[in-house]
Amino acid sequence: MSRTLQTLAASIVFLLFPITCWPQGSAATDPINASERSALSPPASMIELGKNVAGTACASCHGINGVSTEPGIPHVAGQRTVYLYRVLQAYQSRERHNDAMNHATGFLNDEALLAVAAYYAALAPARPALLADGANESVDVSLGDPFAGIRDPMEKCVKCHGEDGNSSASGMPNLSGQDPVYFTASMKAYTDGSRNHKMMKKLVMNLDEMTLEKMGVFYAVQEPARTKTTGDGDTDLGRASSEPCAACHGSDGNASGADMPTLAGQDARYFMKAMQAYRDGNRHHQPMFDAVNSLSEAEISNLATFYATQEPVRRNVRTPLTTTEWIDRCERCHGIDGNSTDPRFPMLAGQDPVYLANALQSYIGATRSNTTMHAMSDPLTATDIERIVEHYSTREPKSVVYMQLPCEEQLE
Repeated sequence: MSRTLQTLAASIVFLLFPITCWPQGSAATDPINASERSALSPPASMIELGKNVAGTACASCHGINGVSTEPGIPHVAGQRTVYLYRVLQAYQSRERHNDAMNHATGFLNDEALLAVAAYYAALAPARPALLADGANESVDVSLGDPFAGIRDPMEKCVKCHGEDGNSSASGMPNLSGQDPVYFTASMKAYTDGSRNHKMMKKLVMNLDEMTLEKMGVFYAVQEPARTKTTGDGDTDLGRASSEPCAACHGSDGNASGADMPTLAGQDARYFMKAMQAYRDGNRHHQPMFDAVNSLSEAEISNLATFYATQEPVRRNVRTPLTTTEWIDRCERCHGIDGNSTDPRFPMLAGQDPVYLANALQSYIGATRSNTTMHAMSDPLTATDIERIVEHYSTREPKSVVYMQLPCEEQLE
């Protein structure tokens, strides 16, 4: 088999139309210009110039073969040409900040930047160490349960509050339908003494704030159900008594404020116990003490019955994506398994995992200027990043061969 056929067999073949046929623009990138297009099928002279530039300015970090040996330094062999070129321009203009890269590109002209991008893009990408060693090529990221890290501590909650936060035990509160901000503040109140409950303090005291926040998100995105314990009060009288409460908890008990609890559908017995706790000082909250202190037992019972019979509404909280869902989103630009066919978007397959993680953190912190990537990365949790990085760093990288084809009108 000839070298050309071997290259085609190991590569993604992309049919490249002349510039007049190329899709014009996107929210993330500019259209490919004429000089960039020339580097997609570079002449030998451009490759030779690029190799000389690489040996002088790039090889000490990225290697002359484009494969880095230091964690955190990206592999550039087989990387997409236009992406490399534009990244080098960004370092040269200081749009991207990295002392080594700013220095390396500082004295190169545009011809040299384009040539070195073409040189490295023409190299065969190295297989990830995991694959090169003959290990299983399929790294299991499963569905990437976004709540995997809190499943164990939440087991202690199930007996009283149900699998989804909708309790079937009389006297126990529903946790679904609450905002994560309120949930977290409530749990912390058990540890700081604002709420006096020995069992809850024992259960919560060893949970850090991040875990509590994730638990709050889990319960917030569950579908809330109305309690079966509706109480013995008068619903109509309870509705009348609830008017002063509407400013904080909503006219039907569905609160809109993140720091306010939803009362709609809440267990009537629990509601009455909570009101008694505010009155007795076992819960420290002056506005609630003032609100409850003037109420009779009958009025509290009526309120409990009114709220218990209202339909709870799910909070407007985004359900975290699974790893599979995140990867589906990434593939829109970066291609299947991170092998992009658009030369403006980087290949992620086989990339250094430390570099990938650092890059995502840079987009999250907006230290890299890319509004699309910032919006995509900002919701990522540490677990999301770990799983996404694991997926792409272990994929088989593929180079791209671009074949020039004329436009249809030019064939006529």
